[in-house]
Amino acid sequence: MLTAALHFLELRCAAKEHEAGRPFPVTVERLARIWHCTPRYAKQITRTLSGMGWINWQSGLGRGHSSILTLLADSDAILLQEVKLKMEQGNVQDAMELMNRFGGYAVKEQFRDWLSQGIGFSTQLVQATLRDTLRFPVYRQIFTLDPGRVYYAFDCHMAGQLFNTLVEYNQANRTIEPCIAHSWRKSADNREWTFHLRKGVLFHHGKELNSGDVLFSLNRLRLQPEAYEGAWMFQDINEIEALDAVTVRIRLREPNYLFLRFLCTIPASIISADMTSYTEADFAVRPLGTGPFRMERHSDGICVLEAFAQHFRGRPQLDRVEILILSGMEAERFPEPDWSSVMSSHGDASKEYQKVLEGGGGEWVDLETGFSCCNLLVFNQHKEGPQNHPDFRKALDLLIDRNKMIDELGEDRLYPASGFRYLPGEQAGGDGNSPSPDPLVIHKLLTTSGYSGEMLRLHVNSFHRRDAIWIQEQAGQFGIHVEVEVVDRVEEEKAGELLSSQHDVRLFGSVLGDDEVSEIQMYLQKNYLQSAFDAETAEVVRQKVNAIFREPEQRVHRQMLAELEMLMRDTSSVLFLVHKKNNTAYHRAVHGVSINAYGWLEFHKIWFQSHGTHTPTKP
Repeated sequence: MLTAALHFLELRCAAKEHEAGRPFPVTVERLARIWHCTPRYAKQITRTLSGMGWINWQSGLGRGHSSILTLLADSDAILLQEVKLKMEQGNVQDAMELMNRFGGYAVKEQFRDWLSQGIGFSTQLVQATLRDTLRFPVYRQIFTLDPGRVYYAFDCHMAGQLFNTLVEYNQANRTIEPCIAHSWRKSADNREWTFHLRKGVLFHHGKELNSGDVLFSLNRLRLQPEAYEGAWMFQDINEIEALDAVTVRIRLREPNYLFLRFLCTIPASIISADMTSYTEADFAVRPLGTGPFRMERHSDGICVLEAFAQHFRGRPQLDRVEILILSGMEAERFPEPDWSSVMSSHGDASKEYQKVLEGGGGEWVDLETGFSCCNLLVFNQHKEGPQNHPDFRKALDLLIDRNKMIDELGEDRLYPASGFRYLPGEQAGGDGNSPSPDPLVIHKLLTTSGYSGEMLRLHVNSFHRRDAIWIQEQAGQFGIHVEVEVVDRVEEEKAGELLSSQHDVRLFGSVLGDDEVSEIQMYLQKNYLQSAFDAETAEVVRQKVNAIFREPEQRVHRQMLAELEMLMRDTSSVLFLVHKKNNTAYHRAVHGVSINAYGWLEFHKIWFQSHGTHTPTKP
């Protein structure tokens, strides 16, 4: 039926000036152009649509003569039926393409209401067993689930549900705890580490983990630093060896007091040594790990995780997670449903639901977390252009009124930023956050920088497009020409070339945990801040970060990182824009709610107190 529906919707779109039920003349040749087919096939389509009662067709006599066509069916009803069918079949991508192509405001509202009914937690009876499912939408892509290549926060979060590491970081008490390794010891000089692995840890395809998998996982990164985003964390490894099937010894070139913490990160996830039988592309989409969830499906705009019953820490209580991927520009064109699901609300949760929470959420609880996100502008100093002059960067800094940006764009933008992390009371201080009210100062800086109207290419991913357009408009008031290009990471790697190397400035959000590792990552990991460093700055950063690795005192780490952040501000190499909030809404029937460093719910820790079957929880 979809082919017939598509033909009717294309016809209705092409004949939008004609009212339903009112005949109008049309030639077969015109229909053939609408449907991109031959005249003979166009006649066949009209017979099909007429037989379904969707149109009335009176054929004209002779070649080239007009026929009489009457549109009878309700195009919104047909569209909604087809989109629902696609969604029920799990083909989210095609459903959204149909809705965005043919849907007007009214039918999108109907679809939104229908979709909302299936969002959140539900408990169903499947083959005499109760199955708890969490279903929610995201307005972003999953670019890769290969833990060695993850870049965006949501990718990191998803990889964290599929993989485990040797050890793990406890955010609550800031300690490192056992995971795949049940115990470990280090030498007095912090250069040799020995890890003892748990027995009986299984990968999702049934293979038992051993020390060979640990060697394969860490060597994969450290021996190919250009191929993997997180390889910098393991460059101090001099040698890694398997003492037996469950014992691994790692020797470092120099003491590294953050090395154990690095082994807690997503890139340090342990993967199976037999993954060489998979292509890199397949592994990025359907990876095999040891995590509490396994990948059941990842295609057509939907990602489905199933509980891994053989997980070494026990089976998760949540049976299934279904993620509807409404990525790219659809977030702007498609009205946001009034859904309430157990999820982070930084950009994805219902705006209407936030109003409900503010007025009293009843059975729903609003939990504010310590998740930190800051939007940044990062200048490419490896490329010629006006962005290489400090005065140009200072002018751009001054003309961006952060408070105005927050007022006009709203949503989850909370406070002006002067650094990576929001400090309580920061917005009240005003130093560095308020732009100069004197446009003469900005024009003078532009003049001294030598700016003469060159185009400034601003790259941004689709999730931050509104911020980029806003900055484009503000800069235009001072004669700065900004070209906004939406470049998501999938598009960046076409033909083996990073398109991001062509940009003058990038806008993205930095997501930081509560310790120094995520901040160091901003300086060392590719495609974050490295393009902002000239040769002198790059050397200062390298020396400072290397000194942090060799320093045992965390207090000193914080001081050194503060000095690096000050360097970014003083040189205007990075412009800190706004801090974002993070709230998680959850129903009182949901237990074990825990938010990780990426601002997302830990699926394996939650469980749902059901009061019946076939009943989705709604506010």
